[in-house]
Amino acid sequence: MNNITPKSSTPGMPLIVFKVGKMTCAVDGASVISIQRMEEFTLTPHTPDEVFGSINFRNHVISILDLRTVFGLPTRIKEYSDFIKMLDQRKQDHINWVNTLKESVRNNTHFPLATCPHQCAFGKWYDKYDHPNKKIMFHMERIREPHNKLHYAALDVAKIQEKDCPEDEKNEQIQEILRQVENEYMVTVVGLLDSAKTIFKDIYQTMLIVLEDIQQIAIAVDEVVAVTNLEEVVVEKESLMYGSIVQRFLKGKNDDDIIYHLNQEALFKRLMNNMR
Repeated sequence: MNNITPKSSTPGMPLIVFKVGKMTCAVDGASVISIQRMEEFTLTPHTPDEVFGSINFRNHVISILDLRTVFGLPTRIKEYSDFIKMLDQRKQDHINWVNTLKESVRNNTHFPLATCPHQCAFGKWYDKYDHPNKKIMFHMERIREPHNKLHYAALDVAKIQEKDCPEDEKNEQIQEILRQVENEYMVTVVGLLDSAKTIFKDIYQTMLIVLEDIQQIAIAVDEVVAVTNLEEVVVEKESLMYGSIVQRFLKGKNDDDIIYHLNQEALFKRLMNNMR
């Protein structure tokens, strides 16, 4: 836990507060001339990874400094790509799960995969997942019921196989369960995982904050969260970034929340050095 004490209030123009990964940062509002989504950009060849590329801004080409890379984090594009790969793998897991269940019924063998929805790879991730975006959480909640039914269907099959009744009756009941698993539960789970990609794409959008000093640059951030004045604090355990691109520390909503007030001049210099 950082030991922080108030120092002074931030005077003048409010600060633009934004997120970069789990970090909360701020720049002086007086230097900000635009906040926009990064829609189209041009890659800049033969430059370090910190230089995201460039955009045409008001008939001027300006370079983009990627703060995720500056802070040693994976880019937004890579993070989204990794997330999509995870969803695709979990989707394939459940397609394989259904095929394995059908095969075990056909061969009258033990079903070896997870019958508890909390024990499969997706279930373990799903149970821990949380996001402040209500739209995302509503969509993810829709997966719970069909995902549970899919896994519990294997237990229902096992119960029917142990019943003392004619084989024809057993087979009829089991085939009805398999029909529901394949045509209802799996289709719903796979469909919701596919549609999640589109919804999640909005989360992984990159925002650009265009700054102007002697010249103009853009910094790539995750999201802009506030325009406000903040109280400066003294931090006992100063960040390693202090004195480079962090000029001071600001107090967030909670006592332990630290907001990094970035030095715009240092950002300009860092970008210019990368462009050489």
